[in-house]
Amino acid sequence: MKIFFIVIAMLSGNAHTDLFVISTPSFQDSKTCIEFVNVNTESLILKAKLEYPNQDVDNVYCISKEKLKKLAIGTTEV
Repeated sequence: MKIFFIVIAMLSGNAHTDLFVISTPSFQDSKTCIEFVNVNTESLILKAKLEYPNQDVDNVYCISKEKLKKLAIGTTEV
């Protein structure tokens, strides 16, 4: 069973993007996640801006847990 999380891309001033992951609620399919994001866009953006007050929101995504893990591994610096 796939699990989807909301991920908000936040633009930073040094030409990279921070990812703000909202793991609760999680969703069993992308359609339900997208519907939730469409209904709650303003509150999700407000939540992200509270965490990253000096950054602008680039986009809001629904990403499967597996893809998020791959993305995190691919961007982790050692």
